[in-house]
Amino acid sequence: MKVPSNTPEQAQPPVPEHRDVPGLRLVRLDRRTPEVGLLREVVVRQRVAPGQRRFIDEAVHTLPRADDDPERFPYAVVLTGGDLSDRSGARDSCAGFGIIDRRGVLREVVDAPERAVQVRAFYVASEHQGRGIGRAACSAPLLDLLVAQIAPRTEQLVLCLNDGNDAGERTYRAAGFTPTGRHHDAGERGLQRVFTRPLTTGSHPVPRLPEPR
Repeated sequence: MKVPSNTPEQAQPPVPEHRDVPGLRLVRLDRRTPEVGLLREVVVRQRVAPGQRRFIDEAVHTLPRADDDPERFPYAVVLTGGDLSDRSGARDSCAGFGIIDRRGVLREVVDAPERAVQVRAFYVASEHQGRGIGRAACSAPLLDLLVAQIAPRTEQLVLCLNDGNDAGERTYRAAGFTPTGRHHDAGERGLQRVFTRPLTTGSHPVPRLPEPR
């Protein structure tokens, strides 16, 4: 089992955690802090909207797999300004989940897998949908700087999307992902289209989240 740690990758320059998207941050779950402990408890209890379950495996299934795979790095999508000192505050603040995979199916779907990562198991919990959180969490610079911490040589972000996942496609296209024309056979999940976008960590317009209704 991969043990959460505060130790950064050896021989790699540190990349500061990015907090410049108003109202949102991404928190790695492969570390040992009280905040991470609470968020790990919360994400395994989250559920996606019923219509999305055929496309998405929730964290209750994917977080244990990530813990056992040194190439997978789980993270929580967290609303800033919330109280993460107890489980109730963490539940209100945690908006979603995702995994950065340094191996995944990259060799099958891109020409330079050593310079790519796969974004997988990403979702926004049903109670937080409809506010642009998914788009902001998948956009530069927020996601890109998280990836740069995990895999500093990355130049390309990759994801695989099932046909029919229209909400997911709208989110990813809004975040800059485009289809490559390639496909991945996901077995019982069917044929998936491959989407990519370049990784960039420079200065970008900052997407603002709308205020809660």
